Amino acid sequence: MRTDIPLKRLTALCGSDLLPLLGAPYTTLLRVDTLELPASADRLDSILTVRSPQGQEYLHILEWQGYRDPAVLWRLAGYLAWVGQRTPTIPVIGTLIYLAPQYDIGDKLDQIIDGVTVQSWPIHCVRLWEYDAATALASGALGQIVLSPLMRNANQQIVEEAAQAVLRQAPLPQQADLLVILGVFAEPFVAADRFVRLVGKELLMASDLVTYLMEEQSAEREMRYASELQRTLEAAIAARFPQAPLGLALTIQRIVKPEELHRLIIAAVQTPDLDTLVQQVNVAAEAI
Repeated sequence: MRTDIPLKRLTALCGSDLLPLLGAPYTTLLRVDTLELPASADRLDSILTVRSPQGQEYLHILEWQGYRDPAVLWRLAGYLAWVGQRTPTIPVIGTLIYLAPQYDIGDKLDQIIDGVTVQSWPIHCVRLWEYDAATALASGALGQIVLSPLMRNANQQIVEEAAQAVLRQAPLPQQADLLVILGVFAEPFVAADRFVRLVGKELLMASDLVTYLMEEQSAEREMRYASELQRTLEAAIAARFPQAPLGLALTIQRIVKPEELHRLIIAAVQTPDLDTLVQQVNVAAEAI
């Protein structure tokens, strides 16, 4: 599951609690913003306006990474360049926060030609699994407490204590969102039904994030189902028409509506010739 929206919400609610993880001087978090890049319609995860111990203001871009993406280092570098061009008199720094080891693609943009590194740009990274869950829980910082299930030595007890800490410490308007976010990260340690019983269904349902996460899960199930149907269609065509062009598989990947894929699977069995079937596949793909 992608975690972009919950993590942006966590940053907005508890940005000050996250500053100790980022390795830059600070005394005060002044503001948390989300900025849209007009050229690509992408959004920066979070951009913090921070005041240093000596009173200097600077911008700190956070990029949360909850899936493996070979382009993430370039993306953060692009964000820094885009913001820096528009605020050339204000320091702009960035941190990439990896949620799990399988998403980690490093912390340097190395440009290698013929085996020689000709340019190298370091990117400041935080790897949450290198932090201790119990220490985060003991810190009393809600932002770190909610992230504790992603840290080293996390377990069911840590999760349950984290939930109780949110209930004790978080302002009432923030409790629902923080508990939903904690529940997302707690899935490896606490079953969803147990977590709901632990904190109360009514409280969780008060969060707008619940609707977002339910819609996301539904979309993921639909994508998995469509992928299964695509493979079934490809197998049916290969069995009946071994001479089918290889490019047809790419066309099938563009068809995601289950009803269209069902219809084409039947057509793959009943259509008398390959040309007619290819035409039907093309029409379905063009209708997307």
